[in-house]
Amino acid sequence: MIVKRKSLPLKLLGLEALVKRLPEHHPAEENLMQEIRKVRAGENGERILESIFNKYGFPFEHYILHDLNLQSSGKFQIDTLFLSSRGAVVLEVKNIAGRIEFPQDQNQLVRVLENGQVDAFECPSVQLERNIMLLKDWFFEKGYSIPIKGAVVFPRPQQKFENVRKNLTLLFPYEIPVYLRKQKETPPSLDSKTLKAVVKDLTNDHRRYNSFPLIQNYNIQRAELVPGIRCEKCATHGMQTIHSGWGCKSCGHVDKLAHIQALLEYCMLVDFQFTNKDIRNFFRTDNKDRVSRILKHLEIPSIGEKRGVKYAVGLRDLERLFDVQKGRPQEMLRQAIVR
Repeated sequence: MIVKRKSLPLKLLGLEALVKRLPEHHPAEENLMQEIRKVRAGENGERILESIFNKYGFPFEHYILHDLNLQSSGKFQIDTLFLSSRGAVVLEVKNIAGRIEFPQDQNQLVRVLENGQVDAFECPSVQLERNIMLLKDWFFEKGYSIPIKGAVVFPRPQQKFENVRKNLTLLFPYEIPVYLRKQKETPPSLDSKTLKAVVKDLTNDHRRYNSFPLIQNYNIQRAELVPGIRCEKCATHGMQTIHSGWGCKSCGHVDKLAHIQALLEYCMLVDFQFTNKDIRNFFRTDNKDRVSRILKHLEIPSIGEKRGVKYAVGLRDLERLFDVQKGRPQEMLRQAIVR
């Protein structure tokens, strides 16, 4: 059974929002677009992996945890962890286009595209070994002795490989159920009670990775961001308050929830803590009372009183606000970046 599903791709949503908030031809734009393509590829690969487990079951007790962030002798992230009485299986996804080569004398993966472009990446065997080592340390700290196997999943069945390393198990998505069912041939090492305890400890120790605020990571100053509430229809910043929500002067579009996306962007890009004035400046509005009502209605946690009040948002608050948007995260993932 799936006990932890993939989390909302906040980093991708934040990167897309950051590009939309930069002036045209900003020097950081090209690097950000490359990062977006990289993160999108990873997200797409992990969703394909998740879909496999939604389609196929296993005739024995098992638990599946997606997008798991833990810490033992170091911090580590596992795309998917499969647990059964036979042990643990770590699955890492690599969504890399092109012909894949594994140089025998280097810990690298070399990708060759059809246009002749050659790129080098860390060999997935290194990442897999590192994650298995850190997971072993985590098990040891908790008092568990659990065998661990691992495999790298490439989402594209048409992928071509050369010189694959003998110690590296490569799988395509539809090979995963067969590979995992074969684990039943291994003698059990955990009873049901212990297995459930391991799952509980993993769930309790998971900590959501926090990559925000993004402007600090990419050396962008707050003043460089384009302020104003953005119209999702015509991409113009500067929607104004009207009785029914926010109105766009450029195209006439009316949006009751446009302030939620702007607030999310402030948190992801600038800071998790802010004052009423900070949000007014970012929204480009002078209506202090309306901003107060918005923050109260959205149940944003506050610190202090009266003029000294500050607000603080956490990752769970971000996910809750995305939920309030009634499915807009999925729309944002599908749409191209509008300039």
